[in-house]
Amino acid sequence: MSNRPSHFRLAGIGVLLAAVLAACAAPAAPAAAPAAPAAQEGATAAPAAEAAPQGDENAPITVWIDDTRKATVEAFKKKYPDKAALIKEEVVDRGTFPAKVLLFNNTGKGWPDVVFAEPNLVAQVADASRDYPLDLSDLVPKEIQDNFAEGALAPCTFNGKLFCLRNDIAQNMIWFNKPLMDEFGYEVPKTWEEFEQLGLAVAKDHPGYIIGAVDQATIVYVYLWASRCPIGHAVDANTIHINLQDEKCLRAIRMLDNLIKAGAVAKVGNFDPAVAKLGQENKILMMIGPSWFGEYVFGGKPDSTYYRTAEGQLDTAVPPKWEDEDKNYTGFWGGAAWTVSKHTANPQLAVDFATFAATANEYHATGPTYPAYAPAAKEWRKTLEGNPLYAQDPYPVMEQTAALMDPLIISLRFDQLAPFQELAVPAITKGETIESVLPDIQKLLVAAAEAQGYTVVTSR
Repeated sequence: MSNRPSHFRLAGIGVLLAAVLAACAAPAAPAAAPAAPAAQEGATAAPAAEAAPQGDENAPITVWIDDTRKATVEAFKKKYPDKAALIKEEVVDRGTFPAKVLLFNNTGKGWPDVVFAEPNLVAQVADASRDYPLDLSDLVPKEIQDNFAEGALAPCTFNGKLFCLRNDIAQNMIWFNKPLMDEFGYEVPKTWEEFEQLGLAVAKDHPGYIIGAVDQATIVYVYLWASRCPIGHAVDANTIHINLQDEKCLRAIRMLDNLIKAGAVAKVGNFDPAVAKLGQENKILMMIGPSWFGEYVFGGKPDSTYYRTAEGQLDTAVPPKWEDEDKNYTGFWGGAAWTVSKHTANPQLAVDFATFAATANEYHATGPTYPAYAPAAKEWRKTLEGNPLYAQDPYPVMEQTAALMDPLIISLRFDQLAPFQELAVPAITKGETIESVLPDIQKLLVAAAEAQGYTVVTSR
């Protein structure tokens, strides 16, 4: 949902990361509400969705947002001034969303009508104990749903029901230093096997340069998801597949262990001061990361995390594929969504606001991150024009990569990263392999899943 300048390494890192990582009692039928944005490219209004559940068309709605999304609310109010007085926005720490829903359920009041949150948080409030989100499947026109990037709505879909609309997708892609690649005579890897060979060659011939960094986020979001590792694939609504001994997990982890041992992948994460220093010293040859890395991590500005100058040095490529896969698959790192409460007294306005927020050019054309809605993404492309950081326009690669997100990646009601943070990161620090702690990570993942009501299968 969702994630930059050197001050990330200071106390403000959590706040800034969250900002980009960017998640009916009345009997009267609602009157016509503002139309949702159009599915057609370049248009600004679309056919209205099917009528939302009955409610009070004059009831105000409360929208939970972060600071960055204030612009979304203002854009909606500007476009629909007759509805402006009905929108009350509150800047909220969305990490508290699941706990607060339980409180609201106990008191029978207080639910926000629309919430901006990551899909995994939506999954947590979609369980039986919270039962918060409204099913949008029949309330958002199919032509609008179909215009989201391929796979973008999969993390918002639970048991066949669409519970949120993605705001941005943060698809992973290859970022590389073109002048260095040309100077060293390296080709951009098209397969993960070539990626490993490149890393080993860099470690041997250009020690001190890296092609990646590793922490719990990169292990899962960049390597395991791209390898289609069953770290939580859906079998049915309440059953998931977790098996870290699957070959699709082992091939990624063994590659990563080899590259860490060789020194081609840093033993710390992307925002660690040591990796930032390598970026400032022009020693990051390549990095696989989300679409917001260009602007907010490489940067090319005096206070950026990696590049303090913009000299056309940053280029992009689609992520690698495994040789035995039929196509490239990638994951995402960030990207939030808009979800609507089934308790809202004004469901029509709430649905229309969420649809606008997820799709409207009025906001996304100048938004901070790559939109999940494809027509809006085409307008957002203008934000990249003329940026001296890039060797060439990165948008075509972003657009191509947006269609490569693995549909097997779903939102889960537990934290997939925590076991890797607890066990894999210390193992790396001590010089041990990630593979050596996979059995214990498996146990933690299974326990976390079962605690959230999932049945876990380890073979399929």
